[in-house]
Amino acid sequence: MKRRKNGRPATIAAKNVRTMRRRLDQATVVNDTATASAQTIGHRTHLMGLAMMNPAELCNPEFSTQKLAVANKAVAAMVGRSSGIQRAWTEFWFQQMQRSWAAAPRFAGSLTPGRFVQTAAISAGTLLSDWMALGATIASVSETMADAAANPVRRAAVNNAKRRQRAI
Repeated sequence: MKRRKNGRPATIAAKNVRTMRRRLDQATVVNDTATASAQTIGHRTHLMGLAMMNPAELCNPEFSTQKLAVANKAVAAMVGRSSGIQRAWTEFWFQQMQRSWAAAPRFAGSLTPGRFVQTAAISAGTLLSDWMALGATIASVSETMADAAANPVRRAAVNNAKRRQRAI
């Protein structure tokens, strides 16, 4: 939890505002990408129709390998942000190993079936809680990865739409 300068923890309202701003930024990226992509797809569909009549039109720079370059940038951005998944997964399994070593004496010291079942229930509850925390961490990292991948795609789509607008 981030702390303010005066040492108090950030309020829930401040966290909600940050979350809402992040969601708004994501919605803006999606809107820009969708709008620019639709405009570019419509323009390229028109060019493909013209190319059907004259195959020499397929040499148009609009049909270049730019999409592959953008895909490579998007994948590189995702991979750059994916280290959090490996870290979370490794921490989870090391934590489970530590907990199993801590639970072994409790299981061995269970003198009654009731105590054994109680120890097993506590261990199972802890495992389930850890799985849920791992899922939340992986979801957060996945969201970061998707945001990172969306930026190069958005940039390319918006630039294509602007270039198309200038050409008209």
